[in-house]
Amino acid sequence: MDLSEKTINWKRNLFFIWASQILSIAGFASAVPFVPIYIRDRWGISGEQELGLWMSAFYFFGMLSFCVFTPVWGMLADRFGRKLMLLRACYVDAILFPCFLLAPNPLGLIIVRFIVSAFTGTVSAAQTLIVTTTPEKHHGFALGVLSSAVWSGNLIGFAAGGLIVHWFGFSTAFLTCGSMYLVAGILAHLCVEEHFSPPAQDVVPKWGKAWSGISISVWMIFFVIIITAIARRFDDPYVALMIEKIHGPENTAFHTGWISALAALGGVISGMVLGRLCDLFSPGKIALPTILIASGTMFLQAFSGSLLSYSSARFVNYLVAGGLETVCFSILSKISPKERRGTFFGLASGLRMTGILISSVLSGGIVYFVGLRNIYVVAGILFLLIIPVLSFALRIITIQYSKQFSKPLKKHMIS
Repeated sequence: MDLSEKTINWKRNLFFIWASQILSIAGFASAVPFVPIYIRDRWGISGEQELGLWMSAFYFFGMLSFCVFTPVWGMLADRFGRKLMLLRACYVDAILFPCFLLAPNPLGLIIVRFIVSAFTGTVSAAQTLIVTTTPEKHHGFALGVLSSAVWSGNLIGFAAGGLIVHWFGFSTAFLTCGSMYLVAGILAHLCVEEHFSPPAQDVVPKWGKAWSGISISVWMIFFVIIITAIARRFDDPYVALMIEKIHGPENTAFHTGWISALAALGGVISGMVLGRLCDLFSPGKIALPTILIASGTMFLQAFSGSLLSYSSARFVNYLVAGGLETVCFSILSKISPKERRGTFFGLASGLRMTGILISSVLSGGIVYFVGLRNIYVVAGILFLLIIPVLSFALRIITIQYSKQFSKPLKKHMIS
């Protein structure tokens, strides 16, 4: 057990990190999901194809920036402290997110998004801080609780953002976003503990050697994280457009808010339940039915003809799939060295964002060439591809760690 685990009340720490993440994610969700409507209303871009391309570029360059810089922040977390990285993300985002309002055109908006994403990453910082201050036997539960904070923040942010945009406009939404990041940073600053001791210089490799010493089992989980991210986020940039396609252009922000909030409620439940199950049962046995249902609900969304059927399918999708990344990160916490968890979690978060980046490019092309509804069909197929990849990864882990793992842990890793 680490010194931090002995002297820090991990439950208290988990609670305040959880609360801080709810605030920061709620701030993000109160503004960014409504960017398609912002672009349409401010610059008069209303065509499905043109707007789809701008949104694809908006998400692509945001993800690209995140992919490049998140591993750097992860390495700095291992050298200078994990709490410091959480505060960096909260305070800088509090300043930068309102700068969306200064963009003179869609290209300027994309440039601001690139800069913001270079400094963001509260979730990856919080994940690393949690696994380094929580006993290992509770990692699945703790990461599941953090996942519930992400979804709770999304729920609050979507609902509040829909109302704010509808009644007060986008200026208030972006300023609210920055304010919530600021409050999240203050809460973490005052209430979250970390007893960090810088490691020896030869323990944490320099940036040029960040990828060295990574076992094949960790590489396999990295690959699963990428595939999961592609499937999970394939349709996210186009929820508002899908709602307009089903219901028409009236009150799009309002309907986007409540439907996204309902889906986030499913994610809240999923994160906590799957996280706890990861501490008790095999990830493979948990993931298989989850993935199958997630795939089926994607197909249901593709052919929805009403907001009721669309929102119901989306809720069930998030209810079963919202905790899939928790499963992956729980496995990663068990097979990564303690002194390099910041680096590994930073790399995993960067690769996760790489998957989302790939997703934004592919989905943008599908919208442009074959239509909006087909992104849900492709997403359903992508979910099915996770099954063989995850099964193979768990077999590799079981073989590689058969000598190091105790019986209970081996039982948890075998599908």
